[in-house]
Amino acid sequence: MWKHRIGYLAVVVTALITYIVADRREPLVLVCILVLMPFLSMILQWTAMRGIAVECRMHGSCRMGQQIAVVLKVTRKSRLPLGAVRILLVFDNILYGDKKEARVWLQPGEHREMTFTYIFEASDCGNVKTSAKTAEYQDLMGLAVFRRPVEISRETLVYPPEIRLNMELLKRPETKSFGEMYNQKKGQDISEVSGLREYVPGDSMNSIHWKLSGKLDELIVREFGQPSNYNTLILYEMMKKNGEKEIPNSCNNAVLALTVSLSMSMLELNLEHNVGRVLNKDIQIVPVNSMDTYEQMQMNLLCKPIAEEVSGADTVYSFLRGNLRNEYTKIIYITPCYEEHTARQLSREVDLTVLQIVQGRKMDYTASAGYAVISIDVDTYQETMNSVTI
Repeated sequence: MWKHRIGYLAVVVTALITYIVADRREPLVLVCILVLMPFLSMILQWTAMRGIAVECRMHGSCRMGQQIAVVLKVTRKSRLPLGAVRILLVFDNILYGDKKEARVWLQPGEHREMTFTYIFEASDCGNVKTSAKTAEYQDLMGLAVFRRPVEISRETLVYPPEIRLNMELLKRPETKSFGEMYNQKKGQDISEVSGLREYVPGDSMNSIHWKLSGKLDELIVREFGQPSNYNTLILYEMMKKNGEKEIPNSCNNAVLALTVSLSMSMLELNLEHNVGRVLNKDIQIVPVNSMDTYEQMQMNLLCKPIAEEVSGADTVYSFLRGNLRNEYTKIIYITPCYEEHTARQLSREVDLTVLQIVQGRKMDYTASAGYAVISIDVDTYQETMNSVTI
């Protein structure tokens, strides 16, 4: 804009010098016209912009890596000529606390309704709030700017990339203590038989119906009212820093992707479970036993900000101090960083599998010190992660 003003001022000065040197009427008329034109342009712009409304439309959800179309609809009441309109769009990712800005230029034409599209790439998971508070209107000559408030506020849930996992269980989940009561309602006692089925490798020997198995000449197991699968916990951990180490968003995105993919795989196997995290020493756990609770779990993952700095030891200690070790027999711990001595301590209490997100290392499996560690490369997990043994 300053270039326009300097250029226009140079034209006015040139016309004025020409009038002084030539001492003729024509340059004087030109100077007068050049002086009046900016005022006429500003009056025209001010009148035209009073009848303008700006609306925004965009999808409410997408997958990470996809493009979000931000559609701006400009409606005008009059057909008066209008200069360029500039809107500052702010994309605020609530999960990571990151903000991105984009200055969008709109050039309205003669139509009363016009649409303009800006493409925003969702590079990270989370709840992205798109907002704008002010629109800047330039006059036709580009010499003046008028500002008017606009109300643009939209939210888009950016889900993790979808990974189809073939999950294999080393053994079926069991309760911490056989016969424990969850509550006093009928069908909630795990010792209450709700059905019979054929034996599957990994079933507890205590659940075999020996008398019926002898009659049918095949192993038959009892199924109990409240599934013992509730004793399985997917414990995920996200952080921006771990001590002096910066944790990139790509690692946290991978944590979310594996968490929701494992949860879906367990649902497909008809295994009810829990998904939880430790945030500011507060243990937040969501039971997942249907698609509705699965969707609620994803909302919790995407809408709550991550902590600035987290220590893997603090997460495990918070879990142990909360006496939750008495409620779970299997924990799948998904994290960018973990500490061996705390993981070893947790493995003494529960059956533990650690899924560690790493950079620049191929996927490998290590079983030692009473628990298993599966290292997953953050750069290739979407292509190579198709099966996991828990």
